[in-house]
Amino acid sequence: MPSGTMGLQSLQQLIESQYAGACVSVDLLRIASSVASPYQGRVALSLVVDAECCLDRLYGGYVSDWICGGQWNRMLQFLASLVQTLHAHNLHLAVFFNGSLEPPRMHEWVRNQLAARSNIYQVLRHLHTKGTPPPKVWWVPPSTLRTALRLALRHLKIAVLSSVDDHHQEVIGFCRDNHFHGILAEDAEYAIFDPPRYFSSKQLKLTYKGSLETKEFILDEVAKGLNLNPNRFCVLAALLGNFLLTDADLREFHKRICEENQTPLNQPEGVIRAVASFVRELPSIDNLESVGAKVFNSTTDGRVNRFKQAVNYFLNGTLRQHNHHNEGKNHKHGNAAHETKARKLASEAADEEQNEIPDAVPSSSDQPQEEVVENGGYVNGGSQPHGSSSGSSSGATSPHRDREAWGGPKSGEGQYQPSLPPVAAEVLRTAYERHRRGLMSPYMYQLLTQGEIRLPVVLEDQCHREVPNIQLFYRPVRQMVYAILFNLHHHTFLAEKQREQQTDKSETSKDLFVVAFLLCPNHKFSLLDGVTNGSSTPSNSASTGSYVPPQSLNGSGTATQPNPLIPEIKIREWVWTAANPYRHPEIVVAAAVGWPVPTVHRLWFGTSMDDKKRRLRAFLSCLHADTALMLNPDYVPQHLLILACVLRYIMAASQGTILQKQELDALIVQAFAMEITNPNYLQDLQLTKVSARGVQLATLVMEGVETALLVNDACGSPVPWPVCCPWLFFDGKLFHTKLSRTQTVRDLHELCEHRGDLIMKVEKLRKAILDGLVLTPLPPRPPALAPMHDPAWAPRDFLAGPFNVNLPGGLKRGGQRRGVARGGQLEVAGVVVSSWVPNYGGPRGRGHMGSASGRGGGMMPAQNMAAPQRNGHVHYSTRGGRAARGGRRGGHQATQRKQNNATSTNTTTANASQSNGKASVNSNESCDSNRYRASM
Repeated sequence: MPSGTMGLQSLQQLIESQYAGACVSVDLLRIASSVASPYQGRVALSLVVDAECCLDRLYGGYVSDWICGGQWNRMLQFLASLVQTLHAHNLHLAVFFNGSLEPPRMHEWVRNQLAARSNIYQVLRHLHTKGTPPPKVWWVPPSTLRTALRLALRHLKIAVLSSVDDHHQEVIGFCRDNHFHGILAEDAEYAIFDPPRYFSSKQLKLTYKGSLETKEFILDEVAKGLNLNPNRFCVLAALLGNFLLTDADLREFHKRICEENQTPLNQPEGVIRAVASFVRELPSIDNLESVGAKVFNSTTDGRVNRFKQAVNYFLNGTLRQHNHHNEGKNHKHGNAAHETKARKLASEAADEEQNEIPDAVPSSSDQPQEEVVENGGYVNGGSQPHGSSSGSSSGATSPHRDREAWGGPKSGEGQYQPSLPPVAAEVLRTAYERHRRGLMSPYMYQLLTQGEIRLPVVLEDQCHREVPNIQLFYRPVRQMVYAILFNLHHHTFLAEKQREQQTDKSETSKDLFVVAFLLCPNHKFSLLDGVTNGSSTPSNSASTGSYVPPQSLNGSGTATQPNPLIPEIKIREWVWTAANPYRHPEIVVAAAVGWPVPTVHRLWFGTSMDDKKRRLRAFLSCLHADTALMLNPDYVPQHLLILACVLRYIMAASQGTILQKQELDALIVQAFAMEITNPNYLQDLQLTKVSARGVQLATLVMEGVETALLVNDACGSPVPWPVCCPWLFFDGKLFHTKLSRTQTVRDLHELCEHRGDLIMKVEKLRKAILDGLVLTPLPPRPPALAPMHDPAWAPRDFLAGPFNVNLPGGLKRGGQRRGVARGGQLEVAGVVVSSWVPNYGGPRGRGHMGSASGRGGGMMPAQNMAAPQRNGHVHYSTRGGRAARGGRRGGHQATQRKQNNATSTNTTTANASQSNGKASVNSNESCDSNRYRASM
């Protein structure tokens, strides 16, 4: 259910809480066994599921470890159990995902994203303070959840569909057109549409006793409770507040009617009853103009027109308007069955894809011909892209409703229309069909038709110093995707060739001019004028007679500047940042891949062996993974190619500044672990602590997987979809377990439990990931089991402790020096064993090489910076690692920069340590969890 506060959405809460007879508990399996089929050969019960309303239920209900990055095998197990139960009871589902941008609902989408961002803030704060999974109220969909669900449902042969233009209208239209028995959702708009039956997706539960329980909303009881004719529900919905006519537009109206009915304005129930009373007392609703004038006390108010649009929008979803619309639609599209079908991708066999994806509607010989759905898409009654060659002005619309049918603003109306190169009609048809059937990333069709993309918020700390903004981190990859989709290299090649032709013509014209000048020098200015007036001939300076390129005369620069004939590819990206929380989109320009990439038509439909190689090379190039080892199955197994490419990009794009050695090893080990395919083991696995660092790294990796799958779709799917499924290579809980173990084990042998085969696999994959990379060595970071540092929302200062007490060296918060530090001495048994000079260096912290962490502020001895070696492996041990944690209760005592008398002092130190045993110097306490570069 949308998380907004609009009055229409409060109607859903009112139905569930106030009207007992309108919300009853049911068992869908019993209903399936009792429903009589109206058509021969049809299943007993068919329901349309709005996946956007039940992402948490499809994920497997509430799993306390969702914060770890996603338990994808656990999700697959739950869905498999659900599908098995459905098949056993002859119940059919068609799952709808929202694949449309829906510009009129932009403010609604932003509000939901900001609400999710607020939950993320609470989640990270909870992790920093307690280190345990957060409560359910702060649930946020894990990264890549929608993509993982689409792949899982496809794997289980459940029909998946994706909306194109308007999500709600297409869901209700699909339900009616294909004679489905009801809708499984949680949105008040469906209650206004009056579906055949309306079930709650929020209350859906698959119990251990074999029942599928939920609640059914009886809309006749809702009408009785409101004492309102159902025919007037559309006017009620328009006056409660919606995406076309917002709460702010109706605030004065709500205040006026609440005063008349003496109901409180701040209670949604009172507002709903007051509006229902107003609608009930209207003499007629046929003249919407007069109703709008009565609501807003004006006939010229612009809100009157939006009120009529809102009423028509909801009216279009009702059965009466639907039947009226179908009469004209069937006549108009009577020959739609003979339209050209979308072409299959060359990388996928036609019979394979045909057999893998089931029909969205069960077959029935008695169904009307115009209602048949073939392979998840309409044969009749659906509008196809009309072969528009312009990617920015495509005529593609909803497969269930014409845009004009509901009377609302069209997609993109009043919006910025990007200027993009044309897209081949065959590419657009194929993208449309695959998008509608949920076979590719929804971003693809949005980019090709509207040049816009909306990226949701993710589990990340914007103030974190080591993990950058994740969506911005993968922007260079998306820029190359834009270049591939709109054929940047092809247009560049044509533009350069055209400029060369113009240059050759210019050189020829110059030679003719010189000959004419030599033959008739007295007429040089007339000849010059004649040449300058030409459209494709060069121009010469009248004062000097020297050659001037045409670009200079046209004001577009010289020949060394970018070719103006190359079309600009600019995409609007909606990305949340602290400076721009979805206030305006960012204009992103496509970036060349770096080699002659074929056109998208060739990538998608080319069948030669060279085409296959180019598809795979284009995919690898976008992720900086175009190396020989990445294609060697002995180093990179096929089911780990996606993960390897993502890790390769993270290491290459950040130059190794994000992932540490033990973190990279933890990601690789969990991918090879046998436990990753055992959901029962993963469910019983207990985590001692959930670190905020691990959560953000898991999010970084899974967002990389989402981006890699987008690249795969853009390049023609060179990586088969069965090996793209995230449950093959990642589990959030298992990753956190391995990451926690890296803080206690000494080397890779212990992390792999001394399994030689696993060690060899990990080392090979690590070598393939780092092949050819030149990484800058960085200092070690504190172990994950150390006391947590300041929360991301608190002021960060590496010079102060978590509570900013006893600041050393005369430093204030913010690193400002009050005076010169005095240095210090170390005494053991009353004997001065060492001393150090004042520290004149900068602030300490992870970002400064060799900076000490103790209170003395001196430099750490150089010999302690190297990681201890054992059998040629870097050790992970951090036992007694107070040196790395910064010595919050006394500091590390081995931080001296200078010793006054090296020989005498060292002798005294050794004797004192043996006699008293009180010396706190221990070089083995230094943190040796070096970055990955130190181990190479």
